[in-house]
Amino acid sequence: MAQDRRFERFSAHFSDEIGPGLKEFVVNDALLHSRYFFVKRVTSTIQRGFCTHCQKDYMVSGSKQLTHNEDWKCQHCQSLVLVKQAGRGRGKLLDEAYVIWYEKSLADPVAITATGYRVSMDYRENYKGETTYYPVTRYVFEKGKVQMMYRNNYAGVVTRKVQRYDGWSFANKPWTMIGKAGYTRNSKQSIESILKAVEGTFFKYGEWTHFANRNIDSIYFFSKFAKYPFIEYLWKMGMGELVKAMVEDHHLYRSVNMRGKTMEKILGLSKAEIKEWKASNIIMTPLLLHNYKWFRDRRVQIDWATAQACDHLLTGSYYQDKLNFILKHSPSLARIMKYALSQMKKDTKRYYSVTSLITNWKDYLDECIELKMDIKQESILMPNNLHKAHQKTTRAIKIKNDEVINKKIALQQRQLDRYRFEKDGLLIRPAVSSIEMFDEGENLNHCVGRYADRYAKGEIVIMFIRKADQPEKSYYTVELYRNTNEIVQCRGKNNSNPGKDVEKFLKDYKSEILSNKRKQKESKKSIRQEVAV
Repeated sequence: MAQDRRFERFSAHFSDEIGPGLKEFVVNDALLHSRYFFVKRVTSTIQRGFCTHCQKDYMVSGSKQLTHNEDWKCQHCQSLVLVKQAGRGRGKLLDEAYVIWYEKSLADPVAITATGYRVSMDYRENYKGETTYYPVTRYVFEKGKVQMMYRNNYAGVVTRKVQRYDGWSFANKPWTMIGKAGYTRNSKQSIESILKAVEGTFFKYGEWTHFANRNIDSIYFFSKFAKYPFIEYLWKMGMGELVKAMVEDHHLYRSVNMRGKTMEKILGLSKAEIKEWKASNIIMTPLLLHNYKWFRDRRVQIDWATAQACDHLLTGSYYQDKLNFILKHSPSLARIMKYALSQMKKDTKRYYSVTSLITNWKDYLDECIELKMDIKQESILMPNNLHKAHQKTTRAIKIKNDEVINKKIALQQRQLDRYRFEKDGLLIRPAVSSIEMFDEGENLNHCVGRYADRYAKGEIVIMFIRKADQPEKSYYTVELYRNTNEIVQCRGKNNSNPGKDVEKFLKDYKSEILSNKRKQKESKKSIRQEVAV
């Protein structure tokens, strides 16, 4: 009985009448595409047709013969229509849409309602068209309360309880019908109906247009605004991104206290902190608010820019595990942040966020441990230049791990000498080790270091192009395929293509060195023998 009374109270908010405003919206907006001109031939030169929009039957003027599925403009109402031959079958000519229409509540003058209709224009039985309005969702928005009912198309086989309300069921929480059925592919909500519905209610202060204009079902906004009226003040404070996250059910990271009575309680910030945020001109997001309060609650003072730079450092185990590892070996969280910020200032291009720095720092410490370095020493734990220290440990690890590869490369060097060449201020020579290839990749910012294993196996030759007066400075890197002595690629800084000077140099190199087939044959045979050893 209590459920019956609830249904009665809910239904009292709605009118079953289809008003002229809704009809006009369906015809001129939601089903605007559903306009046809059914034409038939009267004589060999005369056609007669019927426009489904203006409902006029008339003779078509002019000598042009209209064809099936042709776009045309009705000569009577000037509407754009799709021409259909009247004699053809219309078994599938049914146009549907999902329309959301807002109205004032009939039971509460300060509440608003929304009804989702399955609307259709059906020409299957009668080419003049039949329009139907079938309500499938209903919402009531009251201050502090939201209710939704939806029509279950399978009510007859579900439960008697559903049948009692003519197929309607209460939803646990509001949701949109859009995307739940095929006919909702064409969905429209009436902005004009919202404007009229909210007038004279507290909903008009909700800045709902920010969501309506983004073609998002506004029921989500009104559902949140009804339950949490403080959203109005978040908008006025410039925290629109925070509101969007709430409305669209994005992760809030528990940064907002929904039961707070003041903005300070809701945000968990003092008036001074809110003032500092405004002065920072940084967009307030749930992640930013979470990061700032996380450090503050641990008595580590950071500014809003630092909270933004922390990115996703504190939102999952991946980055937080790295931070916790460093924390085990560091004096304090405050010391970690001080060091992180100092390194970011030294290398702003490399360390674009605290997250990126913590990641590199953890990798560096892992390498220190592998090399049996004492990370208890502050000079090792927090080197003056983290990037340079990391480069050294990475190089040391590579030397340690590539011992076998480097022996194989070294055995090939005598035979690879015949690949050396110098002309017009440039020289080319083979790489002597995987470490040299690693350094080349670091200097030119490309991935030649990954080719060491293939080089050691004799599949390819990795060579360095240098300026003759700067033989130690990286310029271009060349990969040569051993079986054909063909240059596969030549790359410079950031994988750039060779310049004109290098193109000419390589042309001469191919002509004077690589085209000598006798040298190629002898080189391949000798290298295979040495690699086999």
